[in-house]
Amino acid sequence: MNSNLYIMFDFQNQPVDVQLVYSEALKHGRIVGGKAYGSWSKNRMAAFILYNYGIELVEIPEAEFLPNKKGNDIRLAVDCIEMALHNKIIDTFFLVTGDADFTALVYKLKSYGKRVIALARMRSTSYELVSAVDLFIPYEDIVKNERLVDPIDRLSEELEIFLKRSGKEFTVENISRFLNAFNINPSKYGYETMSSLVDTIYERKVERPEKMKEIKLILIREAIFGTLTDESLSVLSKANHVNLSDLKTALEILLHDGILEKQDNTYSVIRNKAFFATLLEKYPVEYTSLVNFLEKVYKAFMNGKVKSLNQIQQSEFKLSSTEFKSYLEAVKRSGCLKGIDDTDYISYSTPAKLVCDLEVFKTRTFSYYIKRVLSHTFVFREELEYIKELVFSNDQTLFDSCLHYLIKNGEVTELGNVYFYTPK
Repeated sequence: MNSNLYIMFDFQNQPVDVQLVYSEALKHGRIVGGKAYGSWSKNRMAAFILYNYGIELVEIPEAEFLPNKKGNDIRLAVDCIEMALHNKIIDTFFLVTGDADFTALVYKLKSYGKRVIALARMRSTSYELVSAVDLFIPYEDIVKNERLVDPIDRLSEELEIFLKRSGKEFTVENISRFLNAFNINPSKYGYETMSSLVDTIYERKVERPEKMKEIKLILIREAIFGTLTDESLSVLSKANHVNLSDLKTALEILLHDGILEKQDNTYSVIRNKAFFATLLEKYPVEYTSLVNFLEKVYKAFMNGKVKSLNQIQQSEFKLSSTEFKSYLEAVKRSGCLKGIDDTDYISYSTPAKLVCDLEVFKTRTFSYYIKRVLSHTFVFREELEYIKELVFSNDQTLFDSCLHYLIKNGEVTELGNVYFYTPK
């Protein structure tokens, strides 16, 4: 879908489930911006969700006995015309409204060569508007086809987006602050106390996903180096002290994602890009982010701004907690830091110094991620392309430098076009 879509919410006249509507709009183009018009002091949760999606909030004042239902119509129309005239990349307007007053606006937008889509409740939508737009989407249809999502999972997703945009970590304390700030009632989610709801959200979004990553690796290793069958799951569960239901859940995920396949009651690995991406889930890495991280860390150590790894603050980087921890661990294991007294062992709190130049620092830190993949499986020569893409964003020079370093250092061995990890 090549359309560049601008979305306008007439929220006062057409209050909707923002997530559902936003997801529906994405089916029709790339959302390049949007505005929402409403009394946001009365709709705090909707305002928060719209903000998370990057939608500009336009406040339309209302008092309890002084509704202002028409206050947004002119503002919305004027803003639409302005965007149509001055933002040339927009070719589609997605109006969340059913008001007949916008019919003239629709025809004007179409006269500028713009496509217009409207979404609204059928019972509150005028025939004139339905006839005028290029496509009308009944709100009832997307509600009817809504995928069932656990309300706590949905709240957790909204919270995670908000905290990430605010530069805050997903901690119990920050979760509690958020829920209290938005007057979330725990009883609505089946909990008697706020602390119980907070603990559940934290477990689902932090502890359980991390545990599931490890469980998936257990299943993959068994499929590669052992025999993975339905009957062997109970044995695997006991041997690794993992709940059997969690093992089955992880197995379903791996099958659904096309990483494992089942033949004659035996599971085997499909060695595709998704397989290697799964091996890296526990060690998240993104090429550009890591390069920027290493350059800033290198500069901070060299100019004396930091003297130990625990002095590097996540707030200085636009990184998730898991990505930040992954990069710190990679730096710690790079061998590029030594203690002030020249000791090789470095903890996060050890006063340390960098003992190499920036390019060597990058090579040895990026090498950590090749070792993480090889610690779970051997790699055929042709499969190196997956690692090069996933970790190095196809930076051939850096990838070759890392592989050469690991082979020369004796940490990776090549036998007959197959690469093995040989930890020192």
